[in-house]
Amino acid sequence: MLGLSLLRRHTVLLAILLGAFTLVLTNSAFNLLLPYFIQYYDISTTAGGWIIAVYMLAMTLTMPLASLIVDRLGRKRTYMLGICIYGVFSVIGAVFHASIEMLLLVRFMHGAAAGLMIPLSLVLLFDVYGPEVRGRITGAWGLLLMLAPAAGPTLGGFIIQYGRLEMLFWINVPLAVFSFIGCGKVIQAYTPARRKTWHPSSVFRLVSAVGALSLGVQIYASPAAAPWIPWTLIALGVLLLMRFIHVENGREEPLIRYTLLRSKGVFPLTVLISTLQDCVMFGVIFALPLLFQEVFQLSPALSGALFIPLSVSTSLFMWIGGKLLDRGRSLRFIIWGTLLVSVSILSFAWLPMGASIWIIGVLMVCRGIGVGLSGMSISAIGLQALPDDDMHEGSVLSTMIERLASSFAVMGMTLYYDMRWQDLAGTGRTVEMAKWAALQEICTGLGCAILLTLPLVLLITRKKVGFIVQNGKQTPVQGGAAGR
Repeated sequence: MLGLSLLRRHTVLLAILLGAFTLVLTNSAFNLLLPYFIQYYDISTTAGGWIIAVYMLAMTLTMPLASLIVDRLGRKRTYMLGICIYGVFSVIGAVFHASIEMLLLVRFMHGAAAGLMIPLSLVLLFDVYGPEVRGRITGAWGLLLMLAPAAGPTLGGFIIQYGRLEMLFWINVPLAVFSFIGCGKVIQAYTPARRKTWHPSSVFRLVSAVGALSLGVQIYASPAAAPWIPWTLIALGVLLLMRFIHVENGREEPLIRYTLLRSKGVFPLTVLISTLQDCVMFGVIFALPLLFQEVFQLSPALSGALFIPLSVSTSLFMWIGGKLLDRGRSLRFIIWGTLLVSVSILSFAWLPMGASIWIIGVLMVCRGIGVGLSGMSISAIGLQALPDDDMHEGSVLSTMIERLASSFAVMGMTLYYDMRWQDLAGTGRTVEMAKWAALQEICTGLGCAILLTLPLVLLITRKKVGFIVQNGKQTPVQGGAAGR
């Protein structure tokens, strides 16, 4: 009986992770193939950028509605709805791949599916696995989601070079079908809470606010748009969001329970830490390719290859961090991981221009180790600090905040970088040295931003989490993430 229970849980793990994995895998493949799409569809770079941007826009738009959909359908049906959308539109993409309009529609619907599936995937796993193993489950979840961006570009390049574009869509279909059937058979059914009341005006305000903010950030990166357009959209988004919060304050069961951020305990702290870390992560993704290609003069292929050891080391140490989290004896490994991330980023600011490729590779591995030990462990601690009924809302809330904050962080860094290197070039420096100095300042700022999270990390790591394992027995502890 115990063996059957364990087999069922692991089948749930496989079914859920496979659905999330294929989402990230395909999206990372599309990101690499932007030059191919520009040539294949005979479109401009700006238009091609929307193939990537529309996915993120749809994902950000869908996340705020995930809590309302879960309230009506339950977690299982909502996740399966996301898989169904993803599989159906993969078929549509394969059949109508020659049309750029259909490709954009498919990418939008894939992003909508991701908005439902990604926040729920970890919560569904927490429903099946107890607190004593949730660290390792978080590690497995993070491991696959970090390996997918490393494998995706390789898969996409292989398909385009040796196959045909529609294969990039067809490959999703069997994975989606297997995940759909697996989730339907092995995940327990949940009775929808139906606590929330449908308020069309609130839904409109929230979706419009998130949409305006996201669209403003995306258009800002387009050189074809007048400068006033993105700033107008961002201002409109802020006003709509303020109005949404004001109205929802008077409701007994708001659409988004942002009041979870007011709760005493570790959840608000973990959201703040994760948001800062997410901003730094996307900032590094923006800064390092520029550093590698424009300063160190590395080829795009070699620059991309340097992110493979980062993904592998991150995945491996997410698993190790999860196992350490389950032991519950000490959370100091999160502190060391946070410090390692900061030191590795700061090191990039002071590398000589002729630095060896091996040194760069070691720094990428060090950063991966640090992210693996700290990132997902902090997220797991935050979710476990919430009652089971609030986990999905906490996951949606934190993910939405992280995505929006990261978008603005990258936009701010882009603006700073362009203005700063041009200003430095005006003082007599060469363009190369001006860009190098601007990127040094950005890397220094990002490394210091991680250091700012250390006091909050110290607050969290002083608390015991979940279960302490002693002499082969699990003893529940009070406070920290185990507190309810």
